[in-house]
Amino acid sequence: MANLFFRTLSQGLQAFTPVAAALMWCAAVGAARHRSAIRYGLLLSIPATVPSAWWFQGSAARALDEAILATVTFAIVLVCARRLRSSIGGATIGHSPPARSGTFFALAAATILVVVRQTMEIGSVLSVAALQLRSFDATSAIVTGAALAGVAAWSWARLGRQLSLPVVEVAIGTFAALFLAQVAVYAFHEWAEARLLPWSEALHAATEPYGPDGIYGIHFSDLLLVGPLAAVAWTLVRSRVAAAPRARVVSAVARPRLATVTIAVVCLASMGMQRADAPPPLTHAGAAPAEIAPVLARPHVVFRDTMPGPNFGRLSVAPLDNVRLRLAAAVTCERVSFAAGRGLCLHVDRGVFNRYTALLLDGQLRAGPSIKLQGLPSRTRAAADGQVGAVTVFVTGDDYASEFSTRTTIVDLSSGDEIGELEQFATWRNGARFRAVDFNFWGVTFARDTNTFYASLRSAGTTYLVRGELGLRRLTVLRMGVECPSLSPDGRLLAYKKRVGPSPDSWRLHVLELATNVERIIDGETRYIDDQVEWLDSQHVLYAIPRRTTAISDVWVAPVDGGGSARIFLSEAESPIVVH
Repeated sequence: MANLFFRTLSQGLQAFTPVAAALMWCAAVGAARHRSAIRYGLLLSIPATVPSAWWFQGSAARALDEAILATVTFAIVLVCARRLRSSIGGATIGHSPPARSGTFFALAAATILVVVRQTMEIGSVLSVAALQLRSFDATSAIVTGAALAGVAAWSWARLGRQLSLPVVEVAIGTFAALFLAQVAVYAFHEWAEARLLPWSEALHAATEPYGPDGIYGIHFSDLLLVGPLAAVAWTLVRSRVAAAPRARVVSAVARPRLATVTIAVVCLASMGMQRADAPPPLTHAGAAPAEIAPVLARPHVVFRDTMPGPNFGRLSVAPLDNVRLRLAAAVTCERVSFAAGRGLCLHVDRGVFNRYTALLLDGQLRAGPSIKLQGLPSRTRAAADGQVGAVTVFVTGDDYASEFSTRTTIVDLSSGDEIGELEQFATWRNGARFRAVDFNFWGVTFARDTNTFYASLRSAGTTYLVRGELGLRRLTVLRMGVECPSLSPDGRLLAYKKRVGPSPDSWRLHVLELATNVERIIDGETRYIDDQVEWLDSQHVLYAIPRRTTAISDVWVAPVDGGGSARIFLSEAESPIVVH
């Protein structure tokens, strides 16, 4: 959640520090009416954030929206900076004329726009984290980042009251220069992302590190505090303020120290929330080990039970030759994978805020150590030798352009240690490096050697099939329009879903012969399948289909060679994993 925290902190500083600078200027020049207008604007920005966040969440042109808002904000701050330059040091200091009603409302409206430009993004992500994902960690990171930004801006505004007019002039001038530079870069980046500049693609890629989500851009907002404070410190030292009364010097120095300590404490508290461990899950009374052991000793299927009743959501097992003999284990799972005596159970502790974990399973389907997940579980798959596994979750806040994104991590199934996130791997397409900030990976399936795997990649609205090499941390794009691949037990065929039409549900199951690169559709299943299939054997695939208007799903089986129609294999179940 560190990225979500720092991104929210950056947005909060961009929203609140301009207001703090404006209030500091009003106090310095005695513009009480202007200060009142800014305060009204700040107050009204709170209710204005709600509809703005709703609008931003549903916008289909967010890059253009951001570009326009950033450009308008640049113009507002530039006008205010020029007004500052003409007023500070002039005869009007301390005798600022009352603001006319038009000026009052213009200042209030400008304040609302500058603040809401960023708080609407915070509100949009917060609604997803708190209301949809119901993630305590994500919600805490957002609230902490926003609160810290507000406290830091408030502390800076309070500090301004203790400074002399020349020092205030230096502080606000430094802030204005930094803020204008930041907004200019952001606006340029967003105009390029909206494809409204010449050579937009190249310009967008070049400015990506300095954009709102870039590795440098996300921390540039820190300078909005550090820069003016450093300028103030240098001015105080240079003008030998130490000669002033000691109490006043201590007051002027103690307040920035207080803000710094506050920032450090909240940052450390937030980092403390990013533990890799997780509390043990609640367990239920499952079948006795003596009952489960005989089933596990012969070919069986592990699955998530969706039968209404006490076993709903439970990790369950049934022998392949008699799938009606189903036994429930002690834990509940959203998705499950298992191979060679090790497995993963993606678990949710439900409450006001949900907590997400991945439980390591032993050979008797007992839960061992748990891994804290950063979002809603989506997919998981274990390698055939049980050494490694993949976990995909939905997260929020990685990119302002979408509320949800996926994060796929490869983990060691013996220890639970993270091996790496797929976004950290090098991706290649047509012999060249392929990079984009909006990469999303999911649907991992492993080959027999464990080093080779396949997965789905989505970027700029296009989905790709990629082949991965775990040892080299390398991904290679193979083809487009493929989701949720699953490799057959003999390694010859790759099954996946593929779009065959423009409608949202126009997906059909296909298989690809890896040796010949020949693709064919699975004729036995004509419905839309939103699942990563599992192979029953080298000729049949399993997949879950939910029943309409209920939480019940059924596992279906279909031949891949067109030798028959799909049929129910296991009723009231999902997330099947076959173990021979």
